[in-house]
Amino acid sequence: MLLQPLRWAAVLCVSGYYRLAYRIRGWGRLPHHRGATLVVANHQHEIEAPVIVADLALASFSWREPIYTVSSRRMWEPGFFAERVPWLRFALRGVNLGSLFAAIGMQPIENDLHARPFASIAYSVHARHGDLAADAVFREDALARLPRDARRLSDLFGARYFAAGRTIVTLSELREPHRSEALAATREQVEADLRKFESLIREGATIFLAPEGSYTGDGRMQRLRGAFPRLAPAAAVWLVGVSYDPFAERRLSMLYRLVRSRPGATIEAQIKAARPVTTSALLGTWLHERATPFSERGALDAITRQLAHLPPALFVDPKLRRNPLRRLRSALRRMTALGMLTERDGDYAPTGRNAHPQFPRTRDTIAYQFNFHAETLDGARRLGESGP
Repeated sequence: MLLQPLRWAAVLCVSGYYRLAYRIRGWGRLPHHRGATLVVANHQHEIEAPVIVADLALASFSWREPIYTVSSRRMWEPGFFAERVPWLRFALRGVNLGSLFAAIGMQPIENDLHARPFASIAYSVHARHGDLAADAVFREDALARLPRDARRLSDLFGARYFAAGRTIVTLSELREPHRSEALAATREQVEADLRKFESLIREGATIFLAPEGSYTGDGRMQRLRGAFPRLAPAAAVWLVGVSYDPFAERRLSMLYRLVRSRPGATIEAQIKAARPVTTSALLGTWLHERATPFSERGALDAITRQLAHLPPALFVDPKLRRNPLRRLRSALRRMTALGMLTERDGDYAPTGRNAHPQFPRTRDTIAYQFNFHAETLDGARRLGESGP
């Protein structure tokens, strides 16, 4: 049962924190009285669920109709927040905040079906069998990725091997009987989690989920899976198209748009078409595979041409629509500061170093934006072909 004062305190704190740390802009709101509702978003970053749920909760304030969040079961294990808040790692390393998450409306689901952090596997095996030797649980190819003196499962819980414990191991790299146990436990847990969400939907709850499971590393949207096919037939479906504008400002800029789903087009196409078009998407599309220097005027002309030829169904960041030159200049400064571009005498040259600190799983953020925008255009095309 939700603890309402705690839940609303959490909503206010989350909304305030993320607006200090990031630039957040959103459009759309849920009905105040809505019944069984499923809110489905694309997944690119870890901040989407807390930001969007907090915003929607505040915009459609309802004491009796909370929004539940489908969250990874990894959040119900020690070390989750220690990895994400390194400066508090000493205090959070062994803390499990699952009870607090449940109290404020978060609900776990097993979404890592084939691979998990070493520490996650060690945590579950330790709970069943005690502190076994690491070589009794992991095969040689997995052990080769661990420090040699990490000999027992409990070693992966300590400060010394914390980073190694957060690296990924596949279930196929476990020795028997632990591999079979993990596969069976995963199937049972997924089914139990889905039954819980089906029960909440029958009771008229609103549930937020990102059914891709894990966030994309290349900008391409992944297959919708997990709870979505089971829950969608029993609920009104709303879609959240999420975009990021990593080149436009110093703080990472997140934009999202909430729309009601419609019949006649796939959910994937509708989510892609709902995503706001950003400066980074247009600039990244133009710079993709471009190795020659360019001027600010050349980049502005390229962005202006793309804006003029966008499908009418797409929603453009109002700041970009209002002043393309100002947004472009901000993006060029940020890309230069990140080392993606060099500037000399007013001309810019790509360096090929396209990593972005806010997207650690992405090697090439320019290629990411190219892929992302191509799918946004494709979603709009498919939406147009489906008719009004």
